[in-house]
Amino acid sequence: PLDIVNQVFGNAFGFNWDEFESIKQEKTYTSSIFNFANNIDCRMGIRFHNKAGQYLQTFLEMQTNKRIKDFISEPIVLGKSVSPKDYNEDGEYYYIAMSNIKTWAFETEDCKKVSDEYASSNLNKTVQQNDILLARSGEGTIGKVALIEDEELNGIFADFTQRIRLTGFDPLCAYYYFRSDFFQYLVYTHKKGLGNNTNIFPSQIKEFPMPDWDEAQQAKIVKEIKTQLDAQKKIDRQIDEKQQAINKIIED
Repeated sequence: PLDIVNQVFGNAFGFNWDEFESIKQEKTYTSSIFNFANNIDCRMGIRFHNKAGQYLQTFLEMQTNKRIKDFISEPIVLGKSVSPKDYNEDGEYYYIAMSNIKTWAFETEDCKKVSDEYASSNLNKTVQQNDILLARSGEGTIGKVALIEDEELNGIFADFTQRIRLTGFDPLCAYYYFRSDFFQYLVYTHKKGLGNNTNIFPSQIKEFPMPDWDEAQQAKIVKEIKTQLDAQKKIDRQIDEKQQAINKIIED
C-alpha cells in the first residue's frame, strides 16, 4: 500500500523519488560551528541535518504555502492518560492507545474500555468520524496514523496520541498523505529525543506543509489510490487461492 500511496502523491507533485533516495544514501555532512551554535535544540544527529530532509522540506514548500494548521477546525491536542482503576470492560468507551493504531487503522481487538465515570470527565478527548489519530512517541510507532471511519464509535484517545480534526480538506486524502513518505520523513527529521524515547508534538505537526488542492484534485487522488489498492487486494487474493491450491496438491 505504501508504494501505491507514494507513487500517486509523487506523480501529483512531480517528485523525483530516485533523486530523493540517492540523497538519502549520503550519511555524512559538513556544517559550520555557527549553524550548530544557533541550533536551539542542540541536535547534532544526521537525521536533523541530512540533505534529504532539507531537499524534501524545500520541495514541499515550493509546492504549497499551506500548512496543516490552515486546515484544522480546532487545535491539535494530545490525548488523556489513564490508570488501571479507570478500565472497565462494561464501559461504553474504548481507550485508544498507540498499539490500537499500529496497523495504520483503528482496531478494537485488544482495545480496552474505560468506565463511564472516566469517560464523562474526559469528553473533550473523544473521537468522532473523520478524526485522524497520530502516534506521537516511540520508535516503530511514532508517526503512524489512523482515520476514524465509524460514525458511532465511542472512544477516548490516549496521551501518546494526538487528534487532528480537519476542515476544508478531505480526511481520507489527508490520511493517505500522512501515510506517505512526504509526511513520514518530516516526522523522522523533526522528532525529538534519543533511542526509543522520541516524540513529535502538535506544535511541530501543525507547521508541516499540506497540499493546497481543491476538492476535485483531492477526490482524484483518493479515487486513484483506492482503485490501485483494490486491484492489489484482488491480486493478493488470487495469490492466496493459488497457494492454497498448491498446498492441497502437496497434501494429496
